[in-house]
Amino acid sequence: MLWLYILLGIVLFFAIILAIPIKVCVQYKKQFFCRLRIGFVKIILYPPVPKKKKPKKKKKTEQKPAPKKEEKPNDNFLKELGLSGIVNLFTRITELAAGVLKDFFAHIIIKSFALSIKVGGKDAADTAINYGKVCSVVYPLTSAVISSMKYTHYGVDILPDFTEGAETKIEFFAIFKTRIAHLVKIVLKHGFKALKMLMELKNIKDN
Repeated sequence: MLWLYILLGIVLFFAIILAIPIKVCVQYKKQFFCRLRIGFVKIILYPPVPKKKKPKKKKKTEQKPAPKKEEKPNDNFLKELGLSGIVNLFTRITELAAGVLKDFFAHIIIKSFALSIKVGGKDAADTAINYGKVCSVVYPLTSAVISSMKYTHYGVDILPDFTEGAETKIEFFAIFKTRIAHLVKIVLKHGFKALKMLMELKNIKDN
């Protein structure tokens, strides 16, 4: 009977592990931030936490200049892409969502989702054109993604900024929730397809 108790203990252990909730908090406001929470454990995925350096002992006879403060690098990924690159990125995500992401999102619960885009341009006419392009891509994308998931709250706000020379600004905040059991199921079913999707997104970023 001992082997039966051991077997039940192993099954119970894996059942508890698979039931552990996972939350991902993603935010973009001038700088990208991403935090992962597994059960009660919080892990900051980005920006990376800087390692503490041990202070060096200073000699009394020598006076060293004060160390310069390290400036936090800004995440210029969206700025480097430009408006056309952002539209292209959203288009590629829309194409991928029709396949692998549809099954992936079916196991994701959106606790909160807020996307705000202020579209600018060289002048009023250019802003109006850019605004039309962004709306034609972002609204169908968010609708397709949100409709494939369970959600508590979400909102998308796109506004034109007709100020001459205004830059396009993006702010994003979202909290996603799932369980380890769902992730294991998805990895087993779509592991290779998910890897291919990530490679395509990486190519978009590199290009």
